[in-house]
Amino acid sequence: MPDAVLMEIGSDMECCQKSLEELGTSVIEACTNAMEHGNELDDHLPIQVIYEVEEEQITITVLDEGPGFDHQHWEPSDELMRQRGRGIQIMREFTDELEFSRHEDGRFQIRMVKKLIATDEDS
Repeated sequence: MPDAVLMEIGSDMECCQKSLEELGTSVIEACTNAMEHGNELDDHLPIQVIYEVEEEQITITVLDEGPGFDHQHWEPSDELMRQRGRGIQIMREFTDELEFSRHEDGRFQIRMVKKLIATDEDS
């Protein structure tokens, strides 16, 4: 659902559809990680998705109730074809900025920024 919200937001903007799709994929990965790893699939723990839309970029922040992880020392796996565990790498590839941190209220957050550039081929 968070990617559907993003597509609705993007429908009113003149930007590259590919950029929106890449950001949508990143949002799905971030929300999946927040539910599975952050909140350990506990239905009673919420995640929050915040959309900040500007003329040239969209910033999305995903917050969960979990302890977070050692993102400073995270390294991608050598097994590129494995079925799981590629979410962070996907988010890195599909966003212009990606940061992991602790929100001021203590929740763990993933912040993703995608610059939106309209191109002739996407019009």
